[in-house]
Amino acid sequence: MLTQVLSFHDYKFLLLLQVLAVVGIPLILWHYCNLRKIFPLAIIQIFVGILLGGSIFGVIAPDAYKYLFGAGDPKLGITVSAGVTALAQVAVVLFVFLAGCEADRNIVQNAAGMILKIGVTGVFTPWILGSIAAFVIAGYYANVSGSHVLGTRGDALYAIAFGLCMAVTALPVLVIVLRELGFNSKPIGSVALAVGGVDDGLLWLSLAIILPLAPAGVATTSLFNIVSLYAFLAAICGGLLAIAIIIYVINPVLNRLIAQESPERLLMSMVVIAIFAVGALTELSGLHAVFGAFFVGLLIPEKLRHMAQDRFDVPVSLLLLPFFFLATGLKTKFEFGNPELWYVFGIAMVVCVTGKFFGVTLPTYYSGQSLPFSITLGTLMQCKGLMEIVVVTLLYERGVFGQSTFTALILVALVSTAITVPLSNLARWYFGEAATQTREETKVEVSVPAVPELPPSEQAGAVVAQGAQVHGATLEFDNSIGKVVVTNPDVVIGRHKDDGIRVNDVRVSRGHARLQKLGDNVYEITNLTATRSEPNPITINGEVKDKAILKDGDAVSLNGVNFTFRNAA
Repeated sequence: MLTQVLSFHDYKFLLLLQVLAVVGIPLILWHYCNLRKIFPLAIIQIFVGILLGGSIFGVIAPDAYKYLFGAGDPKLGITVSAGVTALAQVAVVLFVFLAGCEADRNIVQNAAGMILKIGVTGVFTPWILGSIAAFVIAGYYANVSGSHVLGTRGDALYAIAFGLCMAVTALPVLVIVLRELGFNSKPIGSVALAVGGVDDGLLWLSLAIILPLAPAGVATTSLFNIVSLYAFLAAICGGLLAIAIIIYVINPVLNRLIAQESPERLLMSMVVIAIFAVGALTELSGLHAVFGAFFVGLLIPEKLRHMAQDRFDVPVSLLLLPFFFLATGLKTKFEFGNPELWYVFGIAMVVCVTGKFFGVTLPTYYSGQSLPFSITLGTLMQCKGLMEIVVVTLLYERGVFGQSTFTALILVALVSTAITVPLSNLARWYFGEAATQTREETKVEVSVPAVPELPPSEQAGAVVAQGAQVHGATLEFDNSIGKVVVTNPDVVIGRHKDDGIRVNDVRVSRGHARLQKLGDNVYEITNLTATRSEPNPITINGEVKDKAILKDGDAVSLNGVNFTFRNAA
């Protein structure tokens, strides 16, 4: 039997072994076993985290599992699982902050009627069906002795929260799935990302309302009593106070530092302080630390949102998030002979697949799109990924779900995400190009923000009509929107409102590419997202490249938004 009392030196050694396991195993499986052609890395990380949990690794090698994840020194207050939990909390806070940075604040505001209708219906249809199914589940297991389906918060909140979990679509994983399918270069890519953005906004808004109804440290099973009402009001007030502090205290300080051209390390340090300070406030109020982090990512100055994505993405995605998946695996209990686990899983799978499919497919079809396009979009929105696991974990920690429901919904997240790619490929195989094409031409808006203090000759560029005679480098975009003349020797192309050439399309990242003039009529394009864990690609004549010298006539694609580079020289 392996010893259970460790010195501090041994504890550090175990931490290093855990890092090797949770970071190294997913990368090896994903890269060297060619799983990257089937699943995003995040799905492999989730799967490995569950494999390392007590239900699988703990059964196969109980002594090794207990040594690696269950050991500790009670006298020192050191436990390995506590260290994993601490890293997992930091990981989920930073991940949700990055989700806030990625969220497009204009998607809902500028959404066309079709996008908004699909997004809202795609959330509320599975939510309502899921809540009805959950009431049936709760009624059946309420009087079953020894059941671990229900939490400690009562049937009503269980049903509402269960329905919300059926409605989740994971926007970060959806981006990866679209890229793997090649749909990012099709009209369906723009529509799917816009709908996913609407779903994301509704998800976080709904969760912010539900979580305060299950206040941490307060035992209550009723939605409507003086204790839960007080906790709900305290949480909402804490959230509003957090938003006010960001807007009126943190942002003025950050904008002043930006205006003073402060070093990047100071700016990023201030952002980190803001994340955990506001997170502490929302945690104290009963909302949850992740909402403070999300508000910071959503509301801080645009320049810092983009900078934080570049700096935090890789360490969070590749180093910290695997510990969150490991913590999830340590909490799950796969009792394969437990009928209630599979009962809840079966109902949840049927509800989430049918609810999401019809909730997206029908409004898309009745908005004027073809049936093949509508079916393919309904299939794509099954992708739940990490976002579902975050939501389920938060609700489980608040006592809304029992152990069996928690494990079942983690399985639902894995399976629903895993089937998205093969089902979407099946739709494309059966329907052909009709599966990815809208009935109207996709419009890409390209603009060049003017800088009043600079003369026209020094502006980043200008949009001119098709057929106009120009000199120097030009970008000829598709869809007959004209040429963009490049007059600045160093210009950034992206979705950011301050980018030199702004391409207002959800497939394009903020600060996606840099176009530099290296010498006489020599231009180089660089992918500014190449350092991220999941880069947004640039293809030159069909080949993905992070950096390339452009020649006259080269066909360039920014994740599906295409232009032809012209060098008049």
